[in-house]
Amino acid sequence: MTLFLGLTATMMALGLTSYAVLAPSVGKVALSRRRPVGAEPKSQLNALSEGLVALVDSVLKRRGWVPFPSAEIEMASLRMTAGSLVVLVSTLSFVALLLGTAFFGHVLVGLVLAVLVPIITKVVLRSRGSKRRTAFGEQLDESLQMIASALRAGHSLARALDTASREAPAPTSEEFARIVNENRIGRDLVEALYTTADRMDSQDFRWVAEAVAVQRDTGGNLNEVLDKVGATIRERNQILREVRTLSAEGRMSAVVLMVLPVLVALGMSVSNPGYMAPLFQGSTGFIVLGIAAFLFAVGGVWMRAIVNVKV
Repeated sequence: MTLFLGLTATMMALGLTSYAVLAPSVGKVALSRRRPVGAEPKSQLNALSEGLVALVDSVLKRRGWVPFPSAEIEMASLRMTAGSLVVLVSTLSFVALLLGTAFFGHVLVGLVLAVLVPIITKVVLRSRGSKRRTAFGEQLDESLQMIASALRAGHSLARALDTASREAPAPTSEEFARIVNENRIGRDLVEALYTTADRMDSQDFRWVAEAVAVQRDTGGNLNEVLDKVGATIRERNQILREVRTLSAEGRMSAVVLMVLPVLVALGMSVSNPGYMAPLFQGSTGFIVLGIAAFLFAVGGVWMRAIVNVKV
C-alpha cells in the first residue's frame, strides 16, 4: 500500500513538472494595461517641477515668510500652494527678463519687467479676493432670507446653513459649506461664523454671528433677528450700489490715466526706438524714469483714495 502511494505521488510530481515545462507560455499583460487609470508614469519634467515645488514649500515654511500667503491664494480661488505659485511667478519673471532684454536691447528694461511680474501677481490676487468678498456681501441678504425661511420651517441653524450652502450661489455657498463642515468635525458653530466674518472681512456677517451668539445664550426668535439684519444689509447694499454708480466715471478715468502713459511709452518704443533711447542711455534718463515712476505711484494712490468711497 505504501509502495502504491509513493508511486502515485511520484507520477503526479512528474506530470506537474512535465506540464510546467512543456505547456505553452501564457502571454504577459502589458505594463500599461496593468497600471490603474490615471496612474501614468511621470515625465522627468513633471518630477522635476514637483520636486522644486516641494523644496520651495519647505524653505518657505522654515523661513516663516511667504510672499503669497495661502489665505490670499485661497481667497482668489486658485487651486495651488504658495510654493507652486512662487515657482510659477519666478519662471515668468525670468522669461520677462529675457524677453525684455532681447526686445528692448537693455538689461534694465528686462529687470523692470521681471519685477513687475510679482507685483502684478500680488495685485491680481488681491483684486480677485476683493471681488469675492464683494460678491459675498451682495449675496448675504438673500442668503439670510433663505436661512430664516429654513428656521421658520422647523430646521435647526446647522441644517439651515447646510441648505443655504447647497442652494446659494458661489462664493456664499462655498463659505457656508465650510462652516457646516467645520461644525461637523467638532468646531463651535459661533466660532466658525466669526472666523468666516474675519476671513471675508464682512461687518454684516459679523452681525449675524453676534446675533447667533446672543440667541444661543439668551434665547429668542432667531429668524426674526435674521430678517431684520437682512433688511438692514439690503438697504446698505442699495446705497453702496448707488455710490458705485456715481463714482464709476471717476474710477474709469483713474484707470485710463494709469494705463495711458504705459501704453504710450510702449508704443513709442516699438514705433520709434530712437525717441525713447535717451531715457535708457545715461544717468539723467534713469533719474527722469525714477521721478516719473514715483509720481506715477503717488498719483495712483491719490486717485484710488478719491474714488474708493466706503459706506
